[in-house]
Amino acid sequence: MGCVLTSPVELIRVQRHGSASFRCAVAEMQGWRINHEDAHEMQCESSSGAFWVLDGHAGDGAALYGAPELGTEFAASGWRDTGELPNNQCLEAGFESVDSRLHAYCQSNPEKESGSTVVGALVSRQNDGSYSVKLLNCGDSRGLVIRGPTEEEDATELHVMIPAHLEALKAKHEGEGDGDASGDAAPERRWPLVAESVDHKPSHPTELDRIEAAGGHVTQEDPPRLDGNLAVSRGLGDFEYKGDSSRPVSEQKVSCVPDIYEVSGLKPGSICVLGCDGIWDVMTSHAVATLVRDKLRSNPGADLGDLAADLIRDSLHRNSRDNVTVMIVHFTDGSDWAEEIDEIKNYEKLGDTDMDDEVRKQYQGFLRKAKFPPEPCACNVCRKWSQRMNQCPCKQVYYCSRHCQKKDWKGHKLICSSANTASPTTTCPPASTPSKSSPNSPGAEK
Repeated sequence: MGCVLTSPVELIRVQRHGSASFRCAVAEMQGWRINHEDAHEMQCESSSGAFWVLDGHAGDGAALYGAPELGTEFAASGWRDTGELPNNQCLEAGFESVDSRLHAYCQSNPEKESGSTVVGALVSRQNDGSYSVKLLNCGDSRGLVIRGPTEEEDATELHVMIPAHLEALKAKHEGEGDGDASGDAAPERRWPLVAESVDHKPSHPTELDRIEAAGGHVTQEDPPRLDGNLAVSRGLGDFEYKGDSSRPVSEQKVSCVPDIYEVSGLKPGSICVLGCDGIWDVMTSHAVATLVRDKLRSNPGADLGDLAADLIRDSLHRNSRDNVTVMIVHFTDGSDWAEEIDEIKNYEKLGDTDMDDEVRKQYQGFLRKAKFPPEPCACNVCRKWSQRMNQCPCKQVYYCSRHCQKKDWKGHKLICSSANTASPTTTCPPASTPSKSSPNSPGAEK
């Protein structure tokens, strides 16, 4: 697990994005770890979307390099223009290409040598209004596809295409009557789950066979480790485990080839959740799926950024000791989120006078990477701290939106020193606004 702080960095950065077909949000927290090495990418087009979460280890180089490169690699394939998801061979080749470029990057920048898991989803809205998804997993992060909040439990079952090696493993277990081991091939999909990726742990039968064939070994400790060191068996980077020139990338001790799951016919309103292992260490897929769906069922307009942040807080309360990143994608119209501004939650923790110097340094580092100022300037009405705040000319109060300005002005003008000389709509010059992709993400560590 690595070194931990004396207390967690509880700041949560939330980003939101949307288009005519998607509403999505991602939340991330450094937590107990001494570094933040996660990264992510969100790309929402009118009828297609690409979403990635990367969980780095032994440094943030692989994650921060890989997230935008994955976005670029598959955007260039042209699938968004046709609405037809790329074939699996193209996706596998794309991962290999990104890993190869990462290798060259690390050779030129040795300090960036590291590794990263990847979980992602490519999604396309079809002409009939339904959605098709390819879920890609390379490591022990995890992706879920979930029934929408308006669907009933007797809805028509959807066929999920799973990787060939998992199909073979499932058939083997069924032939041997070994029902207890079938979870290695495909977890039980309890309502409302439609699809769930299988984690790539070194002890998984498929992974173990490949590792041993490549001359490696897996320890029996908890967690099992490849060659006594690495607790994951697929991902980008980790090139010290990919050095056998006689073997293709798919047969190295650590493979960069993703498992691919495909499902079509998803109704509008369906949900996808992508998360690093910091959440799955303490929460089950079924619990997360049920929580997110129930929240949206009780409140269709629920803020996905708030939901993702709540999942992170819950993970911390359940004693997750890792960095945590959670992305939620709702297959619905999110046009009003096309230009949403980043937000920092839990900023009240900055006022903790008992915080030791190293933890305070990490708090400031998180804010710096997120391109937020070192001191919070929360909205005088709703207490939200966004990337870009409006400040009254009196320099005493901030607002996150014109709505909050107008709501507060009637009372504030009674004490405002600038009430008779200026409008309360002066906009503070923003810090440089980060994109929705990972290079501006405060990074997380494995």
